[in-house]
Formats: sequence, structure tokens, C-alpha cells
Amino acid sequence: MTTAARSDHARGIPLTAIVRILGAIWLANAAFQAIAWLAVPAAEGNFIHALAKPASKVPEWIRPLLSAALHGTNWLGPRAVAGGLVAIAVLLGLALLTGKKLALAARAGIVFSIVCWIFLDGFGFPYSGGQTDPGVFVAYAIAFLFVLAVVPAVDGRNANDATARRLWHAARIGFGVLWLFDAALKCLPAFLFHFSSQITSVIPGQPHWIAAWLGFVVAIVHAVGPVPVAVLVGLSEIAIAVALLSGKGLRVFVPFGLAYSLAVWATAEAFGGPYSTAGTGVRGNVLGNVLIYLIPFLFLWVGGAELGSA
Repeated sequence: MTTAARSDHARGIPLTAIVRILGAIWLANAAFQAIAWLAVPAAEGNFIHALAKPASKVPEWIRPLLSAALHGTNWLGPRAVAGGLVAIAVLLGLALLTGKKLALAARAGIVFSIVCWIFLDGFGFPYSGGQTDPGVFVAYAIAFLFVLAVVPAVDGRNANDATARRLWHAARIGFGVLWLFDAALKCLPAFLFHFSSQITSVIPGQPHWIAAWLGFVVAIVHAVGPVPVAVLVGLSEIAIAVALLSGKGLRVFVPFGLAYSLAVWATAEAFGGPYSTAGTGVRGNVLGNVLIYLIPFLFLWVGGAELGSA
């Protein structure tokens, strides 16, 4: 192995680890979906509910699309459709874990995530009541785009080829647009003036230790002031979005984004609890939405110096 080849292989090792972490999370989601949609007495009803709920929340002009999917599922058979989705998810997870057909899996994962975003998340609607993101499948699509960008590095080839760099920049910009959208939702009155409810609303049903922790967080928020804290949250997300979109200051804002995402996960998302098939994982958000945001940040942290170079 030449020196250049050894260098490419060394750069690919941490990127491969991130791909495998994504694969493990993806398979965990597939397991939750299999339990909820296939392995319980009410499985067919659970899957139909997963499709019907978004259809009831989207605008009228989108509703016919989701209604058609619901009718098509009833015609084909809910268990068959649910089984097909679980099978695809399992195959994608195995490809991420093993590295086999990784480029194909990444492309399929982007498409699959967008399809799930449309039909299981209803395009992220209704965007009201203090909603803070458009749904977890958008973050998954971006994570798969990062995977596609790092395939040469994972395979031990030249990580700096032009195609890899273009895909890398597209993934970074897409991630920035996602953060900018999230930040825009934070600027709405429903979030700014009801910030503490973002935390208190997730307390019911939590394990005792999580409920106690969230009660402590709420007390701190009230001591500082809910509106100032909400404004700080919004400004933080705007700063992250600007850094991602511009490519400037990433050495600061990538680790800041990692820490910020963990903080949101530990507070507003209550560590992803409550831990049940009804409470997490059924539509891809095993252990919480924001936890998936960590994957693109990890890619940027590990691969930014090489893949982000012009």
C-alpha cells in the first residue's frame, strides 16, 4: 500500500465509524417499526394510523396525495406495505453497517427518507403550536447525502475528488437550510412566548429521573426568564445556520452545534423518552429527532478539513 493510499485509508476510518453509527440507529428504527407495524395484535391499525394522522394535518391541496396513499395501502394490504417498508429499512441499515453497496444504499436512503417524510411526516405539517422542526426524515436525507459524499473515503479511494466535494458541500448547505428553517420556527410567537411549555409538555409519562431533571431545567428557565432563553435559542440556531450555509466559522460552530443538539435532546426531547413503541421510533425518531442532527455534525467535524476543502 502506497503512502497516499494509507493516508486515504486512515481518513476513511473515522468516517466509516460514523456511517456505522447511522446504520445502527437506522436498524433500531426498523426494529421499532417492525414491532409497531408487524408484531403486535393491533399492528395493521397502527400502520394505518401512522398514514392517516399526517393526512389529517396537511393543507387541503396536499391531502389528496396522502389520501391516495392511504387508499392504496388499504387495497394492497397494510401488513404487506408495512412489511415492505421495514424490509427496505433493514436492507439500508445492513448496507450502512457492512459498507456493501454503500453508494447505492445512500442514494436509496435519500429517496426513502423523502418518501417517508411525505407520507409518514406529512411534509412536516402543521407547523403550528410551537413546532420546532419539519420532521426527522429531512435530517436522515441529509445524513444519507453525507454518506454518499464519503463513499470514496470509506472505500479507501481519493476522498478529495470533485464529485465527493460537490456532494459534501450540497449536504452542508442542505443542513444549513434545515437549521435556518428550524430557526425561523423559533421566531414565531408560539415558541417565543411559550418556551417553557416546550419542556413541561414532555414531562408526563417520563421515568422519574427524567421528570426530575426536566423540572430542574424548567426552574432554571423561569429564573432566567422564558422569553430571553427562547431568544437565545433562536439566535443560536441562526448562528449555526449561517455558519453551515456560508462555510465560515465551522471550526467553532460544528462543535457548538453538537453541544447544542445534545442540550436540546436532553431537555425539550427528554432524552427521547418515554421509551415505548408508542412513544419513540415509530416514524423514524428513535430516541428523539435532534439526536439524528448529530450525524451530519459528526461528518462535518471528522471530514471537514479534507472533504470541505476547495
